[in-house]
Amino acid sequence: MREYLTRRLLFLIPLLFVISFANFALVSAMGNPFASMLQMPGVTQADIQRLLHTWHWDEPLPIRFIYWLKSIFSPSLRGGFSTSIIGTTTMDLIIQRLPITLVLSGVSMLIAIIISIPLGIYSALHQYSKTDYVVTFFSFFGMSMPVFWFGLILLYFFSYKIRIFPTGEVHNLFLSVGSNLVEFSQAPWIRRFFDYTWHLVLPVTVLVLFQVGRWLRYARSSMLEVKNMDYIRTARAKGLSEKKVIYKHIFRNGILPLVTYFGLSFPALVGGATITETIFAIPGLGRLTYDATMSQDIFVAMGAILFLSIFTILGSFIADILYAILDPRIRYK
Repeated sequence: MREYLTRRLLFLIPLLFVISFANFALVSAMGNPFASMLQMPGVTQADIQRLLHTWHWDEPLPIRFIYWLKSIFSPSLRGGFSTSIIGTTTMDLIIQRLPITLVLSGVSMLIAIIISIPLGIYSALHQYSKTDYVVTFFSFFGMSMPVFWFGLILLYFFSYKIRIFPTGEVHNLFLSVGSNLVEFSQAPWIRRFFDYTWHLVLPVTVLVLFQVGRWLRYARSSMLEVKNMDYIRTARAKGLSEKKVIYKHIFRNGILPLVTYFGLSFPALVGGATITETIFAIPGLGRLTYDATMSQDIFVAMGAILFLSIFTILGSFIADILYAILDPRIRYK
C-alpha cells in the first residue's frame, strides 16, 4: 500500500506540471495583462513595455512558464504567482477565499451523498415501484437543470419576491445584535455563524440539486447491477437474511463504482461552485477566478486555476485510496 501511494504521488507531479502548463497557455492567450492600464491617466506605452519586461511577459511562452513556476517557490521573484497586478499577494487572496469554497462545496457534497445514496439503494431494491419512478424523475430533473438558471430562479423568488434569503456578499459589514448595529468581526461567533449559514442556504441548495441527480443515477444503476449477480442469488439460497444480503453483499460491492464517481465529481463540483459563487456574489475561490479573468488579472487567475486543478487531482487520488480501504480484494503492490 505504501509503495503504491508513493508511485501515485510521484505520478501526480508530472501530471500537475502538464495541467499547469496547459492552463498557463490558455490564460496567456488572453493577451497583454497590462493593456488595460493605458486607459489610466499618465500611463504611456513605454510604461507598459517596462512592466512587460519586469514581469517577463516579453519572453516566449515556455520561458514565461518557467518564471511563473519559480515565482511559486520564490516570493521575491516577479513571475505572476507571488503578486497580482494590483499589488496584492496572490497567495493571500487564495487563502482568504479558499475556506468559503471548501465549506460551500463540502457541505453540498455531503448533503447530496446523504440524500442520494439511501434513495438510490431503496429505488434499486424496489425497481419499477412508484418510489422508483419518483426517484428517477427527480434524478433526471437534477441532471438536466442548468446550475446558473436554477440559481437565478431561486434568487429571483426567494430574495427579490419573497425576500426570505439575502443577496450579495456572504456577510454584511454590520450585524444587528439586540437593538444595536455592530461590526461583523465584533459580533458574537454564534451570530456570525448563523449569518454565514443563512447566506449559504440558496447556493448550497443549487449545488445539492446539481449533484443529487447524478449520485442517484449512479447509486441506483450500481445497486441494480450487483443485485442481479449470481452470488447474490447464491447468498439468498444459502438462507441468509435479506438484511445481510443487502448490507453485506449488495451495498458493499455496489458502493465501489460510487467511489470512482466521487473522484470524478470534483471537476464538476468545482465548476458548479464557480458559477454559483458568481451568481450569488460569494467571495470564494471560484468567484476570485471569475473576477480575475474578467479584469484580466492573469496572474491571480493562473494561481486560482492551479489550486482548482490540484483539488481535481486530489479527488482522483482519494478515490484510489478509498478503493483499497473498501475492497479487500484489491491489493496494491
